[in-house]
Formats: sequence, structure tokens, C-alpha cells
Amino acid sequence: MNRFLSCIIVIASSILCIAQPVSKISPGKPWHDSKGELINAHGFCVIQHEDTYYWYGAQKIPGKTENDKNEAGVSCYTSKDLYNWENKGLMISVFAADAPPELAKAFILDRPKVIHHQRTGKWIMYFKLYPPKEEGGKSGKDYAYVGVASAPAPLGPFTYHGRFLGGKCNGVDSKFGTGDFAIFVDQASDVFHVCVRKPDKKLIAGKMSADGLRPAGDYLEMQGITQHTEAPALFQRGKQLYLLGSASTGWKANPARMFVADQLTGPWQALPNPCQGINPHNKLGPDKTFGGQSTYIFPLPGKKDAWIAMFDINSENNPYHSPYIWLPVTFDHQNRAIIQWQDQWDLSIFQRK
Repeated sequence: MNRFLSCIIVIASSILCIAQPVSKISPGKPWHDSKGELINAHGFCVIQHEDTYYWYGAQKIPGKTENDKNEAGVSCYTSKDLYNWENKGLMISVFAADAPPELAKAFILDRPKVIHHQRTGKWIMYFKLYPPKEEGGKSGKDYAYVGVASAPAPLGPFTYHGRFLGGKCNGVDSKFGTGDFAIFVDQASDVFHVCVRKPDKKLIAGKMSADGLRPAGDYLEMQGITQHTEAPALFQRGKQLYLLGSASTGWKANPARMFVADQLTGPWQALPNPCQGINPHNKLGPDKTFGGQSTYIFPLPGKKDAWIAMFDINSENNPYHSPYIWLPVTFDHQNRAIIQWQDQWDLSIFQRK
């Protein structure tokens, strides 16, 4: 009986611990929402509006692998402090009764990025949208569309506006579309789609239309970016642009890549691998990007020189359980970015800089 009671106490204590608010970010460890459930928002982005943070990501289906149709749509979580998150449900669902056929049949609906479009006031969501095998007789990953949706508010309702393959680059159509991508908004509020062109896997950039829903014209190659760089994440520091990415090795982790330029199309200069330290949970360091892959860099509002580098640890066979890595970005005396592993940290780290 005593052993039984002890087990009950341990289980109850564990549940209570999960449900309690947290005040630290613990990279690489399971991250639970306000109900004690795993945060399910992968390939994500985080944006801030007024006094609330919004975390948008692909909702993975438990029990499915990356070779399955494993995404239910794009979920959203909200927070007041970046530590504690509340699940607000799906913003786009492939299972909704009124889902457009392109969404309902999508093989992949991944790496969503959301912006607040300054000229229209709309919230625009972009995501990788790969069709099922029957289109073109190729596998779902051969064609790489970008799906677009918009909403009047950060929690929707989001309306789907279709998909595009990407614009021409050097006069040549993107026959198979674009893979991993970032959405970059410059200081003039112009929106750019930065993406991996298929099949040669070069990074290209194209300006979006005035409403942000379609490419406005031709794309340009981003000169100086190492070929086969994917998972791009961009941010601006002063007059310089920084791009964090990875090599293209499927689901296997590889060293992070960092580049700097004065303008989006380049020329870009390669910088050293910014990662330092070891992830104690998997014993992986800079040569494997702590086991993760870049997905987003979040500029902390109201802080100077304050960015958070965000990564997914991709678990091919169990993506639902894939954890996240959030780490502060700092700079050395040569203006080179550094992403130092921290077992635990909080936002006060930026006040000490």
C-alpha cells in the first residue's frame, strides 16, 4: 500500500510540476503548454503584437512519420512572457469540412511563417504546400508550392488564397517550385520571399506583390550563398543583413551556416559557424547544430541587439515529439554572430549585455 501511495504522489507531483508556470527557457527539453501538453508547432515562427506573442507552427499528428501525411495544419499558441504558452488551436486545418482541396490533399504543410502586413493591416501566413503523389506522377516532395492565407487578426479566421511555385529567376521558371523559405520584411515594409530553388538548390529572393499574396516579378540569385543551403532565417542588425541556414542533408543534422551582406541579393560573405557548446541531452555540438535545424530568428521587441535563434530538432520517425531549441544571439568584437548553448536561460540575459 505504501508503495502504491508513493507512486500516486510521484505522478501527482509530476503533473503539478508540468502545470505550474515556468520562468526559464530550457533548450532541447520537452516544452509543455498551459494544460501540460506538448507544444505542437514545428517549423515555426514567433511574432509579437501589442502585449502578446504568437507562436505559429505545423501541428504534427501523433504516430505518423515524416514519410506519412503527418500534418493536421498550422497551430497557434499565445504567451505574455515567451515562457508560458496557451494553445489556441488550428488556424488552418487540412481536416476542416470546408478545407479547399489543395489543403485537404496536401502531403506536406510545413514551416509556416506569419507577418503583419503593414500596408494592408492583414496577417499573412505562408507555408510549404506539397501536393500528393497523383499530381504530375511524382512524389509529394517533388513539387514545392507556397501556400498563402490571410486574416484580419492574428488568431484568424485565416482565408486561403491559393499557392504559387515561385517566380522566374534569370528568365527561367522555377519548374519544381521552392523548398525551405523565409519571409523577410525590409525597413520600407516591402516583403520578400527568400527560398531554396528546385532542383539546383540555390537560394533566391523575390519581392512580393503589394498585398503580399503573390510574387511581384522575377527572383534574383543571392550571390555568395553556398549552394545547397536550406532552412534560411534572416534578421537585420543596423545596416547589415544576417542569414542563418544549414546544409541539405535530409533529416540528418549538420553544421549551421551564417552569412552577412549589405543587401538581400548580396554579395553575401560566409561567417564562421555561430554555434558553440554542447547540447547535454543528445551530446551534439556545433558540428551538428546541437541536433537541430534553423527555422526562425526572433527580434526581441524593445531591446537593442536582442535576437533569439530558434531551431527544430527533427525526429523523422516521431515528429510529434520533436523538441525545440531557443538560444540568444550575441556578437563578438568582429561583428560575428555567436549562438552559445545554454542549459537554461531567461530574457534578463539581454539586460546584462
